[in-house]
Parts: sequence; structure tokens; C-alpha cells
Amino acid sequence: MKTSKKAAGFYVTLFSCILAIASAICYGVLFKGIEYKEPVFDVRICVIMAAVGIVAAILLLVNERTAGFAPALLCLGSGISFMLFIKIAIWPVSDTIYGIEPFPAFTQLVVCAALLAATLVVSEVVLYMKKYRSA
Repeated sequence: MKTSKKAAGFYVTLFSCILAIASAICYGVLFKGIEYKEPVFDVRICVIMAAVGIVAAILLLVNERTAGFAPALLCLGSGISFMLFIKIAIWPVSDTIYGIEPFPAFTQLVVCAALLAATLVVSEVVLYMKKYRSA
């Protein structure tokens, strides 16, 4: 009987990779044409999240030795992307909260922020999980 050496951390890391790619696609689709006093779209967020998700999945699937680098790469990429998103979203959010000028695409902003934050949190959690069981 052959058993899998993959632990729960392997699957959660793979989920985090898929979540990073989904976040990049969602941000690219929802924010492409939105402007608020200036363009709200930053292509760097899409590129970083998609590249990090793909490269982390490759590192995870190659072998056991490189699997440990996948969560670190996901944390780095999702953290940078989240900070870039906050930099872009700070003025529309503050203007809407204080009633200066409402941001018409506030729900899209919340959806993208939730996806980016979820990617960051899951990638942080998976840092401490085993990817493979010991033999």
C-alpha cells in the first residue's frame, strides 16, 4: 500500500498559490478601467501576484527541498502587493469615509482587498505548516 508523503501544509500552500493567481485576475478584471481623480489600477500588483503564485506552485511541486521556499515567496509577494494596494486605495477610502467624494467602485475595492488580505494571511499561516511527512 502506497501512502502519500504530502502533509496538510502542501495542500494549503497549493491553495494559497491558487488564491494568489485568483487575486491577480480579480484585481486585473475589476480595477482595469476604474479611475478616481487618477487611475486606481497598478499593473505591478497583477504581475507580482500572478508571478508569485506560479513560481511558488512550481517550487512546491518540484520536490521536497524547494517546497519550503514556496510559502516564503508567497508571503513576500502578497505582502508587497497588499501594501501597493493600500497605497492606491487609501485616498478613495478616506474620501468616502469622510464624505468628501464617494468612490463609485467601493464594493470592487472591498472584494479585492479581501482577496489580497486572505492570500497574505493564508501564506503566513502556511509558513508554519509541514509540507511533507517524515518517512
